[in-house]
Amino acid sequence: MSNRIYLSLVMALILGLYTTRVPALTVQQFSDICASAPGECSDLPVIQAYVGGALDLLATLDEQTEYLETLYCKEPKKLFDMAAIVRFMQQQPEQFANSNAMLLLIHYVEKNGGCEK
Repeated sequence: MSNRIYLSLVMALILGLYTTRVPALTVQQFSDICASAPGECSDLPVIQAYVGGALDLLATLDEQTEYLETLYCKEPKKLFDMAAIVRFMQQQPEQFANSNAMLLLIHYVEKNGGCEK
């Protein structure tokens, strides 16, 4: 079995186990956490951990698959700025309120990744 298929199966299994036990953080819940912040939302440890975990997952996918080759072309240090990502996530329309907040990170990368489409 190829590494790519193996990784896809493992990720599907992990996500299946994860989603059956813990519901995903929605965009509305993310916004509520940010709204309760006494200062900048990106300074909250829970938000840093959430976005950092999402970035770590993207980095793992980038190392193990070719999935991200066309998703972003900018230097990661410039693109993956915590404050910029959180601001982007906070500015999304209400239509995404019930969506998985992690999807906003993908939207951020797609919009700001610098790849010509």
